[in-house]
Amino acid sequence: MGSLVSLRHIESYQPDLVLHAMRSCLAPLGGMAAFIRPRQRVLLKPNILGGFRPERAATTHPSVVRAAILLAQEVGATVLVGDSPGVGSLEWAAKASGILAVVEETGATLADFEATQDFDQPANTVAKRLTLARAVADADAIVSLPKLKTHAQMTFTGAIKNQYGLIPGTRKSQWHFRLQERKWLAALILDVHRIALPALAIMDAIVGMEGKGPSGGRPRQIGALIAGRDFAAVDTLACALIGIDPQSVPVLEAAQRHRIGATSLPDLDVVGDDWRALRVPDFEKVSHLEDVLRLVPLPRRALDWIRDQWTARPRIVEGRCIECGVCVEACPVELPAIQPESLNVDDVRCIRCYCCHEFCPNQAIELAPSFLARWLDFQSLSHRVGKVLWGAKARTPK
Repeated sequence: MGSLVSLRHIESYQPDLVLHAMRSCLAPLGGMAAFIRPRQRVLLKPNILGGFRPERAATTHPSVVRAAILLAQEVGATVLVGDSPGVGSLEWAAKASGILAVVEETGATLADFEATQDFDQPANTVAKRLTLARAVADADAIVSLPKLKTHAQMTFTGAIKNQYGLIPGTRKSQWHFRLQERKWLAALILDVHRIALPALAIMDAIVGMEGKGPSGGRPRQIGALIAGRDFAAVDTLACALIGIDPQSVPVLEAAQRHRIGATSLPDLDVVGDDWRALRVPDFEKVSHLEDVLRLVPLPRRALDWIRDQWTARPRIVEGRCIECGVCVEACPVELPAIQPESLNVDDVRCIRCYCCHEFCPNQAIELAPSFLARWLDFQSLSHRVGKVLWGAKARTPK
């Protein structure tokens, strides 16, 4: 038997339908009672990226959060809901995303993500000691509620990437500055995952985000809830739905290297509805030059130069920017590389973390392809290479 992952087809966010679908999705796994116990303090960790309305598909939908709260309360648990938005307060982001309303409706509590605590984990590869929200230590169990989305920097964001929100606010930006390569950021996310030891992931893949995610893309109907104890397995099945090769996702590549969970379809035991009937073959993905460069026999220094010259640059869109200052607050560079008052981005200081693009509430920051990318059309080539690689590797699981 492979890693058990359950999938349930659902087309709508109508609250009662979501509750029924989530209950059905968890049934083959033993129900919510298989993961939490009565009188436990349970932390539900949705993706609350920022103050985005539910229809933007940038955050976990409030109906999914509501259903998880009710099922946990049925077991007899005390439920807290929390995340650490990159900018702004949790209460502000939860209110804008519709999550605060369901927290209040159900009698759950918004968790305190301001207080912090240091955690030691000798098995970690980047940080043996990490500062996370104290809510992690206060919880008896953690249930993650990720959103299926593309990610401009990390290709895909799902269950494992959702763990990054356990790092409090501005500390995430500091890590972005310190770890400017995707492979190191992926390793850090796995470090967080080792510490938090969440019990269950229930992924909101009813409407995902395609294109320039995790906030600037477009909502795309997929129609699924995905649940499992193995976060890597949940992400792998989600990638299969939208045609992404798990090996092109830094956190899944790192998970395979460190033997954390199942990262290939044949290693999954998928139960519930037929995932193949829900595949979205034309889902718009985020391609990265590494997908092509790993096949090119050039010296490392030459590959690094091509990567730097090819990488997209953030650009402020005149007419959309309202000079709210969110991008300045999100920029991890000590003297921010972005200046909305002059519509300028300093490409020398910019580290290409795309935090400004990720957190802009008005979609006023676009990722402009470089001259080299336009001239060589690596984007198109990367799409073709990824399609060939994924087609060759994908096999139908049991």
